[in-house]
Amino acid sequence: MTTLEEHIAAAHPGADLGQTKDGTVFWRVSAGMIGDAVTLLQRAGVDRFLDLTAVDDPTRDDRFELNYLFYTSTGKRWFRLKARTNGDAPSITAQFAGADFYEREVFDLFGVRFVGHPNLTRLLLPDDWQGHPLRRDEPLGGEPVDFTVTRDVYGT
Repeated sequence: MTTLEEHIAAAHPGADLGQTKDGTVFWRVSAGMIGDAVTLLQRAGVDRFLDLTAVDDPTRDDRFELNYLFYTSTGKRWFRLKARTNGDAPSITAQFAGADFYEREVFDLFGVRFVGHPNLTRLLLPDDWQGHPLRRDEPLGGEPVDFTVTRDVYGT
């Protein structure tokens, strides 16, 4: 039986494969290659999409690193797909319908646009909200919490 890593390496010699600290194998691809990578993973036995999140590093031109988490039931293994983008990435909702709300969440909180998404609208924040709160360059806001010690400071 061919491992997932061998399947990827055979299809893409020199693929950027690695392992996270918890032992999960990952494959780093360009943002434009996400759709093809997901198709290859499906052909290799990956049958469950579980999660999508992003990490923002505004010092980079490709500031957002997308992290997709998959699972293969037959091999009983986790697999992570990583891609960096400056703000646009292809949607994988055609391959995994369950990615719909995850892509909307990343769009809402980070501002990453998923090209080809059937309904890329805000999910958590009001439609008239300005900005994307999980971006590192978004100004911090807040409300004072009503503790006895803060009542004198804030006059609450």
